[in-house]
Amino acid sequence: MRFATGLVLIDAPHSALNMLGIDESLADRNVTRVKTFRRGGRRYPYVSPQAWRYWWRSTLKEHFDWGLSPLYREQKQVFTAANPLKYPDDDVFGYMRAFKKGGVNVTVTRVSPLKNTPLISVLPDRNSMTVDEGYASRHEGDPVPYSQEFYSTIFKGAFSLDLDAIGRFTIISKAGFKNLLTRDDLPKKRNKNNEEVFREVEEIEKLAEELGVKRDEREWLMPPEIRKKRASEAIKALRFLTGGAKQTQYHTDITPKFVLLLNVDAGINPFISDIVFEENGEVRFDAGALAKRLGDLKEVIPEGAKLYIGYDAGFVRSLGWNIEEIMETIRASGVEVFAGTVGEAVEEFTKEIEAYYG
Repeated sequence: MRFATGLVLIDAPHSALNMLGIDESLADRNVTRVKTFRRGGRRYPYVSPQAWRYWWRSTLKEHFDWGLSPLYREQKQVFTAANPLKYPDDDVFGYMRAFKKGGVNVTVTRVSPLKNTPLISVLPDRNSMTVDEGYASRHEGDPVPYSQEFYSTIFKGAFSLDLDAIGRFTIISKAGFKNLLTRDDLPKKRNKNNEEVFREVEEIEKLAEELGVKRDEREWLMPPEIRKKRASEAIKALRFLTGGAKQTQYHTDITPKFVLLLNVDAGINPFISDIVFEENGEVRFDAGALAKRLGDLKEVIPEGAKLYIGYDAGFVRSLGWNIEEIMETIRASGVEVFAGTVGEAVEEFTKEIEAYYG
């Protein structure tokens, strides 16, 4: 059981990346607010996990030519094709789709191998938030006032990619384990009401044969080369992450300026808790806390695995961090450390991922 885990820091010096919209609780309906949540009496801006995943998915399409699974809508439900053999984003990001037509009554579910937190501001709103007062005045008549919240902060987020789950699909009739619709799920008689479902199953079976998918009565397993490609590209996409609201006004580069990456043989992410934190308005990195945490987890860190630190030199300089001191502190835990640019760290880390698939 191998998980590629990571932490990212995104510099948002003048940004409004995920909007709440108009606050209906206020008398003034011209105030557009960013998303925030409360913790310990403080309010923190954040980017929803759905938004981060949307950026991630879009980046894979743009930079790695992933053909994204099409979206379908029936009444109040929206679902993808639920064909992870054909669409890599169905494999990596998961799905749920109900087949209920023509004698078929099956729901397929794929728990996402890629899990991620929200992107949460390290700084609370009192240290990061600003309200921009403006006027719409290009029309005839009096100008219309409006207000727009934005912030200057650093977002942190963590993720975990289940490498064993990539390209592996179970067909067990159990909630969360029924990943694919198969011929065994179809009624004996084919008719005009279930013709479409029969065709979908036939397409999946044909594709499985063409790709060399190993199949038995419990799971389907894609070839190692396909699994390797999907897993490594999912991580490489972090280098080119693009997206976010209000880019016309604030033009924020959302590529991570600092990353921590580590392979772990357990469903544990050692970076989620407060390694990066705020202290007196400054953003701090607690290398000692991370070193102790990694020391406690030595038995689930694979032999030969490294902690990869990727950083933008200007970014860490602005924070006053000393990468050499951070590396020495972490090495004391017995974990080997690689440090370089974000691109270098990601590329070296994905070599470990690719080696895992043989």
